Amino acid sequence: MASNFFVVHHTFRLGMAEKYWEKMNTEWSDEVSQQFRDNLENAGIHFHTAFFIDKDGPIFCIYEAKESVSDDEFQKFIDGPEALGVHGGLYPDCPMNNTCLKVNLSLSGSEPPLPRHFTD
Repeated sequence: MASNFFVVHHTFRLGMAEKYWEKMNTEWSDEVSQQFRDNLENAGIHFHTAFFIDKDGPIFCIYEAKESVSDDEFQKFIDGPEALGVHGGLYPDCPMNNTCLKVNLSLSGSEPPLPRHFTD
């Protein structure tokens, strides 16, 4: 069973970048970070890395999901209340539009972009 990789393109909704960074800078802690990672793991998802292009966005993130996680389930997680890092504690007023793009590994010789987190 092979996991799937996703690139998530986050763009801030109008007027939300400042609110997001303010919340992240004042309330993001090691405890919240661990809760986010635990939520991911419980959903069968692993966060690999983020690329912050500008404070006003966009942000690109690479995630990995167990094969049993459908594309729809992945999108719902990223848009939902458990994705603490994505909405920065502002849920249900999610500050971002999240475009989830599944990586087609067959186009790159089936090699994943990063070492797999999920090996079973």
